[in-house]
Amino acid sequence: MLIITRQAIDNLINRLDTPGELKQCQDEIERMLEIEAELLWWADSGKCCQWQARPYFDSRIGLLKDTLDCLNNGNTAQATSLLREYAKQREDYEQGIVLSL
Repeated sequence: MLIITRQAIDNLINRLDTPGELKQCQDEIERMLEIEAELLWWADSGKCCQWQARPYFDSRIGLLKDTLDCLNNGNTAQATSLLREYAKQREDYEQGIVLSL
């Protein structure tokens, strides 16, 4: 399924500082990256969006990659901040994504 919900992002943020959850959180962020890449592919093929969406997806993908880098370096505070920014971008621009499968 190609859906990332605000609830899932919030749940992920809440678990970042939980001992033993880091690997699962990293795996979830990697899956989110896969979903964003798939949506970017759909957008680039013209099957998903009625506007030029590459910058929008590139920004979100960049935030998720930066989040993973922060987690790999043990900086959960910065990872949390980046995930909040990612969630905000999704909320601000989600109206423009129209899937026409």
